Parts: sequence; structure tokens; C-alpha cells
Amino acid sequence: MTLFEECREALKDDFSILDDEHKAITILNSFPVNNNYITWSEIEYRDYECMEDLISDLSVLHNKSLYVIADSHNMPVFKSNLELIIENIYDVSALSPKVLIFNEEVLMEPLFPSYTLRVGLK
Repeated sequence: MTLFEECREALKDDFSILDDEHKAITILNSFPVNNNYITWSEIEYRDYECMEDLISDLSVLHNKSLYVIADSHNMPVFKSNLELIIENIYDVSALSPKVLIFNEEVLMEPLFPSYTLRVGLK
């Protein structure tokens, strides 16, 4: 089983691969992205080591979908909900050294190789 298959299995209660990645890329580009890197100094962010704190702080996003893009050409863009992603963050962050999790309101990046999740809000 590949890392992507393990991630898909972990998120199976709310997991879908995007047919058209254009919408997700457009949303990602609404954040300060420069040369495929997030310019964190241009947005307000917080680093989370405790995922329970993150879920509590972002409770308004509890049932909203988030897109996941891994820095790998053979991995499709997919979406799931915040709670499932956070509950399975190790499976999600294992997809690639660089993984971005986002929607119109929030942008998250696991800080590889630590278990810290950087979270920026619009």
C-alpha cells in the first residue's frame, strides 16, 4: 500500500479526489505564494504542536472542506474536512516533505520533519 492509499484510507469517511484542480490552485494563489513557497511573513499565523488546540481554535471550520496538495507530481489534489485531516495529520503529512492544506479562509503547512502545523488565516 502506498502512502497515498494509506492517507485515502485514513480519510475515507470524507475523502474526494478533485476532477478539476483549477479551483484549488486559484484559492491557494489567493494566499501569499512566491516560487511555490508560502511567504508566511505576509500573513498572520500560529504554529500548533497540540492538534486539540488547533481544532478548538478553528472550530468554525469544523465541517468545512479543505484541499490538500502534496509536492509530488503523481499525487492528486484531494479534499476532506478539518477534523479528519487533523485526526490523521501524520498520514497527510507523510505524503511529501511539503504539503499544503487550505480553503478560502485558512492555510496550513506541516513543518517537516517536526509535528508542528503552521496555520495562517485570512
